[in-house]
Amino acid sequence: MLRRRWSAASLAMTFVVASLLAPGTAVAQDFSSGGALWYVDAMKISAIHDAGITGEGVTVAVFDGGLYPEVSNLQGADIEVRDLAECPDPTDPAPSAFESLQHGTSVTSLIVGNGTSDTSSGPVGIAPDAKILYYGALQTDCDVDAFPAALADAVAQGADIVSMSGGYRRLDDELSAPAAAAVADALRAGVLVVASLPNADSVWENELGDINGVVNVAAVDAMAQAAKKRDGSDMTNDDVDVVAPGVDVAGVGWDGTWGMSAWSGSSAATPIVAGVLALGVQKWPDATASQLLQSLIRNTGSTPHELEWSNKFGHGIVNATRLVEEDPSQYADENPLFTDGQVPTFDEVYASTDPSSTGDPESGGDGMSAVLPWVLLGGGVVVVVVVVIITMNRRKSGGREDV
Repeated sequence: MLRRRWSAASLAMTFVVASLLAPGTAVAQDFSSGGALWYVDAMKISAIHDAGITGEGVTVAVFDGGLYPEVSNLQGADIEVRDLAECPDPTDPAPSAFESLQHGTSVTSLIVGNGTSDTSSGPVGIAPDAKILYYGALQTDCDVDAFPAALADAVAQGADIVSMSGGYRRLDDELSAPAAAAVADALRAGVLVVASLPNADSVWENELGDINGVVNVAAVDAMAQAAKKRDGSDMTNDDVDVVAPGVDVAGVGWDGTWGMSAWSGSSAATPIVAGVLALGVQKWPDATASQLLQSLIRNTGSTPHELEWSNKFGHGIVNATRLVEEDPSQYADENPLFTDGQVPTFDEVYASTDPSSTGDPESGGDGMSAVLPWVLLGGGVVVVVVVVIITMNRRKSGGREDV
């Protein structure tokens, strides 16, 4: 039997961002009035929704544990719970079984939540009109083959994006081969796969962290600072691709009620990235999955910039506004999230495809300082985090050194 532990951590937060005036000069701006919904204001999600970009027509497959679909926050959402022979029904737990239901329900709420809860306001979904295919593939009682089976079904059902917040406490050799083969099939079908990285208190192995082509996500707070370990130091990970809001963001069930409560961790940041990608899929329906990934990692700042990477922020903080504004067709049709020595290889996935450009997607990365801004276009609100980058590999803009 698989043993699994949810990846949310309880961390102390400050709701402050800075307005960019000049290099090295900043004035603090307090977002604490936004409470657990700070991520909505920080990412200018309301303005994007008002422009008609809501994830409509996009299908997101969510891989998680239990789900309480009757919660107020998910009423009106298009959710289909998929049956997996390898797992129990994720909706079986009683509504009072908060420990079984809070994680998967909160993850789903950050994609399609309607802004309500049993205590009035609630999580606001990044892509509220997206269709959700829900798979209870991360439940404790699932068989070892649950992930490959769920991913194959998601591809067959026409999923555009897969969002997976969590993993298993298993040996690496139990994960790599079937998981890599399933991911290769999904990537070949043009499916975007988004996965959370472990937090400092996680005991599980990341199902997808060492698998090529996947968007590996870590969390930042409202100051655009990396989530913290228990000792107060910044979390780092050699496989991080992007970071997103994931510290004290809105969820449900964490306080023992179905009212809105705050939770933290890469598990919360991952559905936010999946939701942002859903907005991009709707806005740019002719773009390939690889072009959208190129756009995701190239548009993490207030202005276009060369690709740079650190083990704290990856390529930077996702920027929903720029993702929907920048035409992905300007980028090479080549998945940029591949690293030599990991599986599947680029050729194993794409050997039969003919990318529109054979040029190396990693221009830049010259060892200079990288600016990873928290950009709110139209509001002028920015937090600047300066990091030192390293030389990047041939495809995936990763590295294996600390910064």
